Amino acid sequence: MTWRWKKPFYVYYYNVERKSVRRVEIQGIEEKVFMDPAAHHGEVFTFPNHVENLIYLHSQTIAKIVMSLEKYNIPVKHLKIIKGHTRSSKNSSTYVGGNSETLPIDLIIEILKRLPAKAIALCRCVSKEWDSLLSSPNFAKSFLTSSSTRPQLLFTFEFKGKWHFFSSPQLHFNENISVVAPDYHMGVSGDWYKEVCLSANGFVYLYEKQMLKGKMERVPVLCNPSTGQKIPLPKVRAKNNELRSFLGYDPIEKQFKVLCMTVTKYRRQINSREHHVLTLGKGNPSWRKIECEFPHFPQNYRKGICINGILYYAAHNNFINVIACFNVKSEKFRFIHIDFNFWTLINYKGKLGVLVRDYSDNNQLWVLDDTEKGKWTKHILYFPNMIFWNIKSVWGTDTGEVVWAQWCWKKPFYVYYYNVERKSVRRVEIQGIEEKVFMDPAAHHGEVFTFPNHVENLMFRQ
Repeated sequence: MTWRWKKPFYVYYYNVERKSVRRVEIQGIEEKVFMDPAAHHGEVFTFPNHVENLIYLHSQTIAKIVMSLEKYNIPVKHLKIIKGHTRSSKNSSTYVGGNSETLPIDLIIEILKRLPAKAIALCRCVSKEWDSLLSSPNFAKSFLTSSSTRPQLLFTFEFKGKWHFFSSPQLHFNENISVVAPDYHMGVSGDWYKEVCLSANGFVYLYEKQMLKGKMERVPVLCNPSTGQKIPLPKVRAKNNELRSFLGYDPIEKQFKVLCMTVTKYRRQINSREHHVLTLGKGNPSWRKIECEFPHFPQNYRKGICINGILYYAAHNNFINVIACFNVKSEKFRFIHIDFNFWTLINYKGKLGVLVRDYSDNNQLWVLDDTEKGKWTKHILYFPNMIFWNIKSVWGTDTGEVVWAQWCWKKPFYVYYYNVERKSVRRVEIQGIEEKVFMDPAAHHGEVFTFPNHVENLMFRQ
């Protein structure tokens, strides 16, 4: 093979008996290390018969556990790493603790559930026992509970035929940080519909364009950025091609459900016609028809929000603005009638919040305190109206901030935090995304979907 890197780069195979030669091109290395394909680079060291080896992984992982114990202020002075022999094998194995005792399984779980999902995937390679432990539904539930205490911001966008997923810490207002470097999770190839991108409890719902029986169809896909999974879902079988979809999560039953409605137009009356629900996690998923006694039309380009098992979305009922409420567990509908125009729905301290544009005064945040009585609390937001023309993703936090991000990627890219009580705002720059997906930092790109309260979820792992 060639000893210096240049494109194309070949590996040559010579058969001694047949006295024949063939070559195989190695593609893609230059893109992954940002090399100029046209330039000549230094020497390439090539080794045959390379194998993947997990020897010493166990001891290294246990050592990291001890470091984690110290990080979380768990006493480890009396612990030490020693080597012993198992009864069934002469091979050396590693234990943690005095007198050759291993750490209690509950303590190991308590430590491991605080690690990132990528580290969990690595730990599954330690042994069959660890793989069985970390792939169990009980650990997945425990891991999700722990991950929910460390919410993140999820950034996702389409670029050159791929959906890319990044995440960064969801900062509190009192954290004095001005620049954050996000983590890159995955890039999913495909031909995508860019107008639909939904998120709930660690999963993202998209539509992919696929040619089925000679016709271009919209096929729903569920992505898990934490595990890198792409799960194709069955297509909704409906005569009407206009669809409105929402992704919800029931925290009681620990179930994801997709609500999909077909829309029909008749004499200027626009209403949902058929209502379908897809339950994930129970056997082969399939769409079920459900009944809705209240004709309504889900507003286009308005994304829903799921709060404590209730899916809220903006809708019209006989040309009247309403907020539709879908109970994910019971699959029942109800509606909240409102007498004002609003811009978007947010989760504000665990309650439904509505952002209202007021061009004559300041912007307003209405918070629903009592669902049954329709009691709202009004907050005045002191920031300029002009920001609403540049953003689409707005949300609230449990600590009382209203947060928003730019809708289109450009450098620098900022996330803004507005404290409702202090009436003050700050911004945090998100750096490093363009370098990881080969974007031109100076150019303007498509829409960036930003989702708050993103958690790492290990459900539906393979």
